[in-house]
Amino acid sequence: MIALTLFLTILIPFQTVSYAASTSSATVNTKALNVREKPTTHSKKKGVLKKGTKVTVYSKTKSGWSQIKYKSKKAYVSTKYLKFITKRASFLIDKTKVYTYKGTEGSYQLIPTGKKYDSWDIWYHATSSDKQKFIVGEDSKGLYTGYIDSEYYIDIKYPAKVGLKWDIGYEGEGQARITSLKRTVKTPAGTFKNCIEVKEDSGYIYYYAKNIGQVKTVRDGITVMELVSLKKK
Repeated sequence: MIALTLFLTILIPFQTVSYAASTSSATVNTKALNVREKPTTHSKKKGVLKKGTKVTVYSKTKSGWSQIKYKSKKAYVSTKYLKFITKRASFLIDKTKVYTYKGTEGSYQLIPTGKKYDSWDIWYHATSSDKQKFIVGEDSKGLYTGYIDSEYYIDIKYPAKVGLKWDIGYEGEGQARITSLKRTVKTPAGTFKNCIEVKEDSGYIYYYAKNIGQVKTVRDGITVMELVSLKKK
C-alpha cells in the first residue's frame, strides 16, 4: 500500500475524462488545396480546402500524400501543403508492458488488464501477497492515476513547463511543481532521457519518461522506488 500511495500522489474528486484517438492534426498552408479520392493527381477531385483549414490526418504515404477526414469520409491531399501541429509528448504508462519496481518497501508490479473504465485504462498493482485495481489516463490538461468510482490524482499537469505548480490532495497539503523537463534518469531497467522531474513540498521527487511513465522516486537523496524491469505482456 505504501508503494501504491507513492504512485498515487495528488488527489482530486473522481470524474469522467475522455481521451482523443491516435491521429495527427494539421492546417492547410496554401491558398487552395485540392482534395482527392485517391493519392494521385489523376484521381477524382472531391473538393477544395482553404488556407488555414484544420484537418485530421490518419496517415501519410511515402509518395507525399496524407489521408485525411473529409466530410466524414477518408480522402487525400498533398502533404507538402499541410502544416502539422506538434503533438504533446505522452507520459502515460504503456499498456502493452508489465512494469516491475523495487523500493524501500519491497517489490511490486504494474500489470495491464486490457480493459477500460470509460476512457481510463485499468491496471493491477500487484505485490507477492496482494493485487489491487487502479486506473490511469491522460488528456490535454494532465496525466492522472486513480481508483474506479473514487478519487483520481494529478501526476503531471499539462502543458508541462518548468515552474508549473498544482495543489496536492486536499487544501493545505502542499503543492507539486515541475522542476525540469530534461533530466536523464538511470535505473536497472535502462537510462531514460528528457524525463520530467516533479517535486512535492513533502520532499518527494518523481521522474517520468516519455511513453513509459514513472521510472523513479527519490527523497532526501535516497531512491524510494525505481523501475527494474519492463517487459512485454
